[in-house]
Amino acid sequence: MTSNDTTAASADGNAPPFFLRVQYEVPDLTDGSDSADQMIDDDNKQTQSQATIITTKQSFDASNCPAATIGLPPSVEPVKPDPGDYSYSGMHDHGPLPLPKEGGQFAQIIGFVNAAKKASDKYLTEVIEKEKALAPPVTAEANQQHKRKRK
Repeated sequence: MTSNDTTAASADGNAPPFFLRVQYEVPDLTDGSDSADQMIDDDNKQTQSQATIITTKQSFDASNCPAATIGLPPSVEPVKPDPGDYSYSGMHDHGPLPLPKEGGQFAQIIGFVNAAKKASDKYLTEVIEKEKALAPPVTAEANQQHKRKRK
């Protein structure tokens, strides 16, 4: 949708469609070396092994994300939250809170953000697991050498 399309949609009284696009750019070292050692560069010099960048793009909209539920699900009773718990509980110190307004544009945007967070967590977990599988096992001797370098 171009900016002219957005203006036209707003002039008609129809809200423009909402969406959220995310893009991950993750370095993928190809030589099997320790990624942490290769990526840390205190002198801003080029590292010997070049990393390729894997770009992943995702789009979240009403076709693939439900609107978020703002309040409590219908089967959950309001309870006073524990100290330090700032999630919606439906209860205040002096009694129940009024029900929040459900649906609408903000609920849809919150749904997109929740779906993007879940997708990001899943994607980054896969990247971490892949790096762990490719990394050589750390021996006690290598661990001691690394500790000595840090001092």
